[in-house]
Amino acid sequence: MNSSLSPQDLKDEGMRLFQQGKRREALAVFEQAAEQFAVQEDMGNQAEMLNNIGVIQRVQGESETAVATLTQAAALFNQIGDASRQAQTLGNLGDLYASQKKYTDAARHYSNAAAQFAQSNEKEKQAQVLRALSLMELRRGQWLAAIMRMEESLQARPRLSIPQRLFKWLLRFANRLLSGGQ
Repeated sequence: MNSSLSPQDLKDEGMRLFQQGKRREALAVFEQAAEQFAVQEDMGNQAEMLNNIGVIQRVQGESETAVATLTQAAALFNQIGDASRQAQTLGNLGDLYASQKKYTDAARHYSNAAAQFAQSNEKEKQAQVLRALSLMELRRGQWLAAIMRMEESLQARPRLSIPQRLFKWLLRFANRLLSGGQ
């Protein structure tokens, strides 16, 4: 990659490559962009590049490296007070831990991401993270927890379609049945 490109140009090129499915090439470009953003002391964009790098590392099966990279990105987002992008990174860590069957770690990261999205008033993203947590619980056979998280996911959504409203009603009904009618 041409080293005369600006960090923003590298970021854009990395996204283009990633969207084309050229993950290895995108990884190299994101790494270069992260280094240049660090030199410029642009922690927000540096952290964004680290998040992108961590996602690629996870997809490539480099789980431990991905955990370290995503954790570094989350710490940088926390340092600059960017709760929304930190929540996104925490959700990515949740996905990573869920894929490793480290369910306690995954649930903690998903829950923290949902809470931060709620604080940022990003209801749709909050709902998506809670849905991911619900599906993880469902795969684990934790039916009651899955129902509760899915109900929370639907409650977080700003608008529900008619099928979603019916599903929410069914979830409440099932939740009452499974929890003894309380």
